[in-house]
Amino acid sequence: MPRTSGALPRLDAACTVVGRFDDWQCSMSEIRLEEGDALALYTCRVTESFSDREEEFGEPRLIDALRRSSHLPAQERVHALAAEVQGFSAPSS
Repeated sequence: MPRTSGALPRLDAACTVVGRFDDWQCSMSEIRLEEGDALALYTCRVTESFSDREEEFGEPRLIDALRRSSHLPAQERVHALAAEVQGFSAPSS
């Protein structure tokens, strides 16, 4: 679905970590990207970043951050997201 619809299609993890096991089997999924869509690939280093209050950044914050930065060009969007995660996980003064 196009980004303009507000929908957030998701490709769930279909297997374990790539390259970790000799016998690796995985299922596949497909989704069609339309003009204006963005594909966000991330690791647990983003969603499992913790604040000094031991709150996890989590997927809901990631989704909110991606939506807030949707007007930015791709590289600026990456920097905005990185800054948000770093700000979230920075120790309080």
